[in-house]
Amino acid sequence: MRDPRLDDLFYRYCEKKITDDERDELMSLLMLEENQAQINGLIDQFIRDDDTEHRLSDETADDILQSIFSATAQPGRNAYKPIQEEEIDNTRTRPLWIFKLVAAAVVLLLVYGGYHSFDKSPKKAPVAAMSSVYGGDVKAGGNKASLTLANGETFDLATITQNNLQSQPGTMIDKDKGEITYNKVTGKGAVTPYNILRTPLGGQYKIVLPDGSRAWLNAASSLKYPTAFTGTHRNVEMSGEVYFEIEPNKKMPFQVKVTDTKTKGKDMEITVLGTHFNISSYGDEPTMQTTLLEGSVRVKKDNVVKVLRPGQQAQVVTGEPVRDIAINKVDPESVVAWKEGRFEFNGNIREIMRQISRWYDLDVKYEGDVERKSFAGTISRKNNVSEVLKMLELTGGIQFRIEDRKITVKNTD
Repeated sequence: MRDPRLDDLFYRYCEKKITDDERDELMSLLMLEENQAQINGLIDQFIRDDDTEHRLSDETADDILQSIFSATAQPGRNAYKPIQEEEIDNTRTRPLWIFKLVAAAVVLLLVYGGYHSFDKSPKKAPVAAMSSVYGGDVKAGGNKASLTLANGETFDLATITQNNLQSQPGTMIDKDKGEITYNKVTGKGAVTPYNILRTPLGGQYKIVLPDGSRAWLNAASSLKYPTAFTGTHRNVEMSGEVYFEIEPNKKMPFQVKVTDTKTKGKDMEITVLGTHFNISSYGDEPTMQTTLLEGSVRVKKDNVVKVLRPGQQAQVVTGEPVRDIAINKVDPESVVAWKEGRFEFNGNIREIMRQISRWYDLDVKYEGDVERKSFAGTISRKNNVSEVLKMLELTGGIQFRIEDRKITVKNTD
């Protein structure tokens, strides 16, 4: 049965005519499971009925609603989080969401952002207008990569042909899927040739290694690997961000060498038998992070060694001697959301903009103090950059401008 009180409080909240006591009553109603269908209907109407210049596309509205309804159908799972602005508090660990139900947070998202109101009073002119000297939006990244063979030749995987790979039998390129596959070919000769797969800014690619292990490269990443695994270990080297799914082989452990670009010290080493894990080692990030989804991995940097369990993340500070490796509990599905085609934001605006910069191949500059701007949220990586920025702008206090392939981030508080 529909609760008219919930409708009334919701509309009063959106019109900013609600009292403190009524707000507390609304939040209590939002957290009741029996009200989920009603509040989801209100949110659907709220998102779709907007007629301002900031109206979201139908595709983006569907994307948001799918995330909301998926989450509210599984209380307690935080794989989907609505974007909402939070002030950074270094004295405690910031929760991923304020309320138990995603629906409640979405209401806060839309209302506090001043994005839309149910009343019919004249609307103010948009505060955050974006423009582009290219006369249009910046499209999302896609399947782009280059392959460097053992002889030093480098090919664009969008234009490479099988004729280019005659010296490497068993190597196949699927341009539609954005995937390169190495069939199991017995290594010949004293030296096994190595290949290097590189993704540019705005690129991603998948590789099936000779042992059947799979790896997904995020933007601005590289993976160096042999065309056949021989000997006692399966050794690869990487930079950027790579997600691995390793085929078990107790007799031949899989080892990943991760270069610390900010120091001349030892590289970080990841040793596994068979497992799923993600490594992020971008040179513009303060830490190298290894996140375990399944199995077990050993992380070694300098003389410090830690073993991870599923759901844990190892963080190594870059550019300085390692005295310890921090181990934190995280939501691993959120960490690897990029592989599934989604942004999962949960941090300072500068951290978020580094992800956006890499995926859309755009520079970023800042105006005003944005250090205390922190957001948590999710949106498809298939969207144009403006849709992603609009989602962040909804929270208020920040705006963006695009010109000359540069995003300007401005604090408006």
